[in-house]
Amino acid sequence: MEMDGNYTYPAIIDNSGQGFVNITFPDFDGVCTCVPEGEDYITAAQDILTLAVLDLEENDEEMPVQMRTDGITVGENQKLIYINVWMPYHRSQVKVLYRKKTLTIPVWIDELAKANHINFSATLVEAVKEKLSLK
Repeated sequence: MEMDGNYTYPAIIDNSGQGFVNITFPDFDGVCTCVPEGEDYITAAQDILTLAVLDLEENDEEMPVQMRTDGITVGENQKLIYINVWMPYHRSQVKVLYRKKTLTIPVWIDELAKANHINFSATLVEAVKEKLSLK
């Protein structure tokens, strides 16, 4: 079970000597990545796991059971390791694209908001998320 945004899942590291290290997550269908041999495959594994967890979170889908080993087979030139992601940190690393919007508000609200140091962009994002029932 997820505790404080920590997720730990098994990953199969396949170093078959083809110049790349392949990384797959048995608990996530189709979630895999590869890096050139000698490169940091742990960070690459964390990146792809972060995206898989974000996808499940955004779609309100259940997370797979963590730390399991049953039913996982490891072949020649492969090893089983556990990859951990702490989502508060990894969410901060995901680039969010923004789009500029122009809006019109009453002058008196504009003046009160400025006097109270209200960030219009942040407030608009909060309001739209609330309207859409997003976290």
